[in-house]
Amino acid sequence: MNLGIIFAAIFLLFLIFLVVRVMIVPIQWIVKILVNSVIALVGLLFLNLIGNFLGFHLPINPVSVLLVAVLGVPGLILLIIMNFLMV
Repeated sequence: MNLGIIFAAIFLLFLIFLVVRVMIVPIQWIVKILVNSVIALVGLLFLNLIGNFLGFHLPINPVSVLLVAVLGVPGLILLIIMNFLMV
């Protein structure tokens, strides 16, 4: 077998590895944001369910869900403070 063909095959495998690796990282980020968004949505729904008895309501929209998904509990506290300041 020719040495050039072996080096070309190794180089091609290396390029395929790099392309797959570059494509997997954004997919992992998207999956993480989607999972956190679902958890944030459930948390906001639960907070509104409990807050309904206390006369408290947070609007559920994509911005509030993503804010809580990205920031977590501090994002939820920020939404509550903003809700009290705007009313």
